[in-house]
Amino acid sequence: MSEGDAAASPWEQAALDDTAGTGDAGNAEGTDGTESPAPSLADDLEDWTQEPATAAPPRRPSRSDVSAWIAGPLPTTTSSLDDWLQGPIELHVEREAEDAWSTAGSVTGTWRPPAEHGRSRSSQPDGADGADGATGPPGSAGSAVSADSPGARPEADDARRAGPVFRHELHGLRAVALGLVAIYHIWLGRVSGGVDVFLFLSAFFLTGTFVRRLESGRPLGIPRYWLHTFKRLLPPAAVTILLALAGTAAFLPSSLWPTVMQEAVASAAYVQNALLVFLQVDYHARDAGGASPLQHFWSLSVQGQAFVVWPLIFLLVVRRARRGKSVRGPLIVLVLLIGAASLTWSVISTQTQQQVAYFDTAARMWEFAAGSLLALALPVIDRITGAHRPEEGRPPRLRLARALTGWAGIAALLACGIVLDVSTMFPGWIAIVPLAAAGAVVVAGHSGHRWGVDALLSTRPAAFVGDISYALYLVHWPILVLWLHHSGQQRAGLLDGLTVLAGSVLLAWLVTRAVDPVRRSRWLEARPWRALTAIAASFALVAVASGGWWLVLNRAAESPPTAEQALPTDEVASEAPAVIRPAGWQLGSEWPDLPHSCAGPWAPSDSFPHVACQQLLPGDAEPAGTLVVVGSSHSRQYIPALIPYATQHDLQIVNLSMDGCSFIVGEPRGAYCRGYEDYALSYMDQIDPDAALTTVTEAHPERPETLPAGTEAAVQALLDRGIDVIGTRDAPRWEQDQYQCAETIIEGGGTPVDADEGCGADVEAKLAAENPAAPLADLQPATADGAGDDTADGAADGAADDAGDDTAEVVLLDVTEEICPEGRCSPILGDTYVFMDDNHLTRTFVEGTLVAPMSRELQAHGTATSA
Repeated sequence: MSEGDAAASPWEQAALDDTAGTGDAGNAEGTDGTESPAPSLADDLEDWTQEPATAAPPRRPSRSDVSAWIAGPLPTTTSSLDDWLQGPIELHVEREAEDAWSTAGSVTGTWRPPAEHGRSRSSQPDGADGADGATGPPGSAGSAVSADSPGARPEADDARRAGPVFRHELHGLRAVALGLVAIYHIWLGRVSGGVDVFLFLSAFFLTGTFVRRLESGRPLGIPRYWLHTFKRLLPPAAVTILLALAGTAAFLPSSLWPTVMQEAVASAAYVQNALLVFLQVDYHARDAGGASPLQHFWSLSVQGQAFVVWPLIFLLVVRRARRGKSVRGPLIVLVLLIGAASLTWSVISTQTQQQVAYFDTAARMWEFAAGSLLALALPVIDRITGAHRPEEGRPPRLRLARALTGWAGIAALLACGIVLDVSTMFPGWIAIVPLAAAGAVVVAGHSGHRWGVDALLSTRPAAFVGDISYALYLVHWPILVLWLHHSGQQRAGLLDGLTVLAGSVLLAWLVTRAVDPVRRSRWLEARPWRALTAIAASFALVAVASGGWWLVLNRAAESPPTAEQALPTDEVASEAPAVIRPAGWQLGSEWPDLPHSCAGPWAPSDSFPHVACQQLLPGDAEPAGTLVVVGSSHSRQYIPALIPYATQHDLQIVNLSMDGCSFIVGEPRGAYCRGYEDYALSYMDQIDPDAALTTVTEAHPERPETLPAGTEAAVQALLDRGIDVIGTRDAPRWEQDQYQCAETIIEGGGTPVDADEGCGADVEAKLAAENPAAPLADLQPATADGAGDDTADGAADGAADDAGDDTAEVVLLDVTEEICPEGRCSPILGDTYVFMDDNHLTRTFVEGTLVAPMSRELQAHGTATSA
């Protein structure tokens, strides 16, 4: 550990001798009260690898029971209610100051009157390294200039002998930020700005730590900083993740299990935000009742990534610091450039892809830059404005302005989510509001007024919430999600919300107390490999728990029922079957795929974004014919029903579908789908298939089923190439996830009949009375005289292939009766879930129910069997 690295309390500020590389003498005071010479400048290697050498820490007072921990140091006989609310600096508060997202406590100065050396309860014994604090004006709020720095003023000598000045108001600001996050999550479902405040404060403390090291000529010790940081952050996170996994297994539907397993490992690896970008999760728009209990780890991932990258910036000014030159100016320029680039990207990305920008570290890095800029500039601001800490015994200048500024900051922070609906605007320029609000509180500092916001933020209740703020952030969201799933609510009410909040506070306190021996262990800090072991063990526990759970599920999975065991899928069972397939955790494998990537004669000459060409038979096969699936995932979902027919007739199946893009020709397309139809037709020309399957109608949850514009032209283009067209009718689409809807009812003790009543619908409410694609059956290939020109590429291929039985034709496949038997679309038929989400059929249902009718229809037309 190091000095202010983080905020270490006075009891944790020194590295042990065997890790520092030097004895205590380098920084200790002599027995006569004079200081030993300043530490020599470290060489380049030490600058990179070594923590500063500091004095051995005194023993921390033991806390033998819960009551002693709650009470802290007992008030004196002259104490009063004010002493309970305002109290002096306590050892407990200073020890717990790091329990926020930042790895530093609210320690930004080192001033303390000499008379207090022997009696302050937060004092550090003589000989402790005082350089982790800052100088500047004695006691200046947030001062970040080391007493050991070149050119330090004489009045800094006394400061060097003192313990760090603990800024209660910044510790309380953590409590406010965390309270906003929890309240908005539990009751309002809106963005609060609290996360942004935590990122801002994290950078503020981190920057002060490394600037003090640079200005005192001490090594940066970045690897040790990383070990110290993640040794503190990861153990409580791992405990929370393990508890969330247990709660998921006990209370959440199995359809969410794979997501939670993925997010557990991603959270422990600090890449949760990247996973959410990959999964395209709309964090702020979704109800918490439908979210993962670990989704909130995205912000911790952003912070963790910043903790890895941001310290490297200070390496750029190490040589300048060695020459005794100021590093603040160059650092301000560097941070301004990084912040400007990040803010520009944030604004652009928020406007074009807000769902991705919300989790993007690059789009959030300017918030980190803002905290660093304030840390670099604050000593000058304090000097100009005449800031003083309460320990000095004299009031600061501009007392009224400071008090009003502090309250204005708190008011702006509270109004950020209440007055402004910023959910769709973060993390763009609007995030300046919470950052400016937090900055106002930091700059205001000690106001000298009893009614100042610093007085409120310095109370013991605020300090308590600040102490447990990190753990409270970790646990409040899983508890909320579990409760909302259990209660079936989208948002908590007043009473149950208060219960969730109270339970979160209790669990946060327990987690903090349980993990503290690991987080604050000086034994682990004594050797880098010990801290690394603690980090690795924390990650391993999560990875083993998640991976082991997945293996157990797969090994315990029952085989599909035999024909004698399976229930018919043309009726809704009145009693719940023992097993309804597929299980929720198996939904990821319900997407149909083919076993081989396209190879041999079926390998496309060019690639196309988001198209992964797959084939049924290997590249060296010599099939009797080829069938290509084109269009969206609604074409792809029928592939399992084609495989038995293809196997029987020795056909190759090629999957050229593109999720989200229907196969239409001659119509304007968005950027995502633009060019797909040309690519598909070019591929048809390359391999000359016998048949192509595509979905030719489009259902909608709230609108009538239609024949999309451009479908007829697309079908005609295929016919003109002599390709049979298998036109499938779309399946019903829904307003809600049909699987989760039915799963919730079944796991709540209901039956498939109950699920039908709660989730199903009559077929006329979902599909047209007549197939809108019926006119396509009359289409014919182009004739020799050029009728039916190909509108896709502007040049018809000429006459169709030989007339007669070989003429290409359209085969319309309508399996509505199988999906919605007797005019009712139910989520469960027999022992099978019909839908895997709000618009796709499960592969299990397609394989078990649609194979026979589709094979009969294709066999009747001899589709793709004439080769």
